[in-house]
Amino acid sequence: MTDFEQATLETLVSFKAKDQAEIKQLLTNKKLKKEACELVKKWNEQRLKLGLKPWQ
Repeated sequence: MTDFEQATLETLVSFKAKDQAEIKQLLTNKKLKKEACELVKKWNEQRLKLGLKPWQ
């Protein structure tokens, strides 16, 4: 997982978690990790179309 994917995951967790225990659980959730990676991939494809460098 890249730094940007990790930051995206942490942002998703911050929106979904209600307490400290849920934060721990969500940070290791495989489905949420996959969602973060897919979002970064989608954003990078869009950035490339716009002639921008992808996030890493």
